[in-house]
Amino acid sequence: MNNEDGFSGLEAMIVLIAFVVVAAVFAYATLGSGFFVADKAQLSVHEGTKTAAASVYQEGGIYGTMHETTHQLDKLSFTIYVPDEGLDQDLKQMIISYTQSDISNPKDYTWSATVADNSHFFAQGLDLLKEGQNVRIDLADVKGPTNGGWFAVEIRPKQGSTLLIKRWLSEGYNGGVII
Repeated sequence: MNNEDGFSGLEAMIVLIAFVVVAAVFAYATLGSGFFVADKAQLSVHEGTKTAAASVYQEGGIYGTMHETTHQLDKLSFTIYVPDEGLDQDLKQMIISYTQSDISNPKDYTWSATVADNSHFFAQGLDLLKEGQNVRIDLADVKGPTNGGWFAVEIRPKQGSTLLIKRWLSEGYNGGVII
């Protein structure tokens, strides 16, 4: 019997143990990375849900009136709301941009406590929109498109994503609900 037979078995066992240890360390590192990625994904979902809940949404129809002499869209009214579990929205920090088919530069409206005019929107005297609450927004003097043209209203709250509303005025429209 050769004395080196025991050493090759011992060497093989050491190599096998080394492979098992390396595999265990690799598996631990892989699991740790997986838990880290899962945690980051969960955080992203929570942040996305929080951002979505911070947004405002349009509720109901959009109503307009036409100017008697120019036959352009003159005033707009629509309702916005914050969903349940949403974050309160400070209307004083909200900006509403208005654009139309024949004018490329948007017109910005900021909050007013008293009345809607050519640069301010009116929110029924409300300055803070709380979760589950809605408010009618009035825009005045928009000098909008005539029949057949389009307009877009972009509502940009301080926190959360923007809301874009775009509508076309049908031929023969002379006021009321804008479909």
